[in-house]
Amino acid sequence: MSQVETVAVSASRSPWIAGPRWDLTWLILSAALVPLPILAHLALPQALHVDLLVTVLIGGPHMYATFLRTVADPLFRERHPLLAWIPVVAIPLFVVTLGLARFEWLLSLFFTLASLHICDQASYIAQLYRERAGGVATRLDRTLDFLVVAGSLYLFAIHRFVNGAFSIEGFHIFFPTQLMRTWVPPAFAAGVAALVAFWLVRALSQRKAGRLSGAYFAFMGLTMAIAVIVPSYLFRNELSVTFQGFNAWHSFQYLGLTFLALNRADQAGKVTVSFVRELASPGRFFRYYGWNVLLTFGAGAIVLALTKWAGIPAQQCYYLVVLSVLLVHYFHDAVLFNAEDERVLARA
Repeated sequence: MSQVETVAVSASRSPWIAGPRWDLTWLILSAALVPLPILAHLALPQALHVDLLVTVLIGGPHMYATFLRTVADPLFRERHPLLAWIPVVAIPLFVVTLGLARFEWLLSLFFTLASLHICDQASYIAQLYRERAGGVATRLDRTLDFLVVAGSLYLFAIHRFVNGAFSIEGFHIFFPTQLMRTWVPPAFAAGVAALVAFWLVRALSQRKAGRLSGAYFAFMGLTMAIAVIVPSYLFRNELSVTFQGFNAWHSFQYLGLTFLALNRADQAGKVTVSFVRELASPGRFFRYYGWNVLLTFGAGAIVLALTKWAGIPAQQCYYLVVLSVLLVHYFHDAVLFNAEDERVLARA
């Protein structure tokens, strides 16, 4: 293909994943959700209550939505037989064992995996924008997108770790004592600055060559800015509350992306389970959302039962049940975001 033909193809291709209205609503301007848990904390003094509110409305539904594309999909089970079922059994057993023996270790593991998962989803969306602009998202591009978001997220978090100011609901998150030195935060900040500068120069060069769109820069710029702000000292709230803001935005994006992927798989005739097909039609978002909310309430009933009959503190029960499902969701998403045969949105 000649250079003229390449430019013509790129010009005819929409830079949006689904369209400007959809992208702005679900992926970019939905960043307006970030401050809502912080505002809710004014009326709900206990951080656990804010966690519950976000979990019921959006956090829980987003993690259960995953299983409509994994264990509920015979084609996924056929493509990934071990990856589909082993985590469903092994991860809850691991979570319960660790949570009962070393609850603070479980919270440290959760925070680490949650932050990496948010960065993985952000780099996945960035990859979609790269491909919609007509470029080829190389492994280096995907890695750089991941690292600049992760660097932004940990910029102030590292400072908190070093100063012993990083705790979630009274539990300190693990950080190696060997790295709790005054030189670590400025050294890390310098490394992040160099990384972001390299990424920006490379991205601007790709933009000049017509391989990146303004939508990509809008998404990445907003994501990195919020990643810096959330763990900073700007907010005096409990850290779990401010991170719930980022989680709310991340979960909202995911609900939209999963519904869109189900829509497109259904249109391609790849949704073979009638129940899932009922939830996958473009006009049935609220049925899809309601199903995932129902599962969230089911998990809440298990938390209440454990609290009452097992004698386990409510906070501990909440995390045991939620993380048993959430970590499976992380595992399955790693497959959906990275496996070549799961790239439903990239090919659309």
